[in-house]
Amino acid sequence: MTSSAQVSGRIRAGAAVMSVVLVLLAATLAMLLGVAEAGAALLGVLGWLVALAARLPALASAGRLRDPGRSRTILAAALAVTDEVVRLALVLIVVSGHASALWAGFGWALAELVFVVATHLAQFSWPIGREAADQLRSEGGFISTHPAHSGVRGIAATTFHLGATLLLTMGPWWVLVTASAHVAVNLAFARWARRRLVPVQLFSALVSVALLAAGLVASGLR
Repeated sequence: MTSSAQVSGRIRAGAAVMSVVLVLLAATLAMLLGVAEAGAALLGVLGWLVALAARLPALASAGRLRDPGRSRTILAAALAVTDEVVRLALVLIVVSGHASALWAGFGWALAELVFVVATHLAQFSWPIGREAADQLRSEGGFISTHPAHSGVRGIAATTFHLGATLLLTMGPWWVLVTASAHVAVNLAFARWARRRLVPVQLFSALVSVALLAAGLVASGLR
């Protein structure tokens, strides 16, 4: 079994990579859109926190299932739909314009990635217990702690949230597209990341790029 120190070290390195990715993306958006829109990023953070709270009923229901595989599958789909419904509400209520949508999407991604990093550091900074080891295996094993994986994950997640938020500004019906894409990515990770992490990560990246490209084309920002 990989030592706790190795896992912790690689996760910390991955956290650093994610931080660099987020800083570079924030700087790029600031140069392209202006710092006046930065307030929308805070709304994106708030939106993600609301989505996190909205996940609790699904988490409680899935916890009652005895089959772990079925529980992960149902939970992955339910959480994806919940997130997109909350994102749609965020766009309809507080987001105005394409620039605001991009910043809100960035804030959403920022909140999610900080939460993921904090959760992993809390789990693996100490000697690895059985539950933490099981989760590590379910996420693809030791390779999932590699900084390169963290970098790809950070870029893909940020791209996805930028694209999904931008698309929803074009009309509420686009939630069918964003929810379907989110479900597909979540199910891929829930069902196949354990044995095929690299292909799953590539699939996630492709879906994310396609979603952002669709948002840019639909909004006329291309």
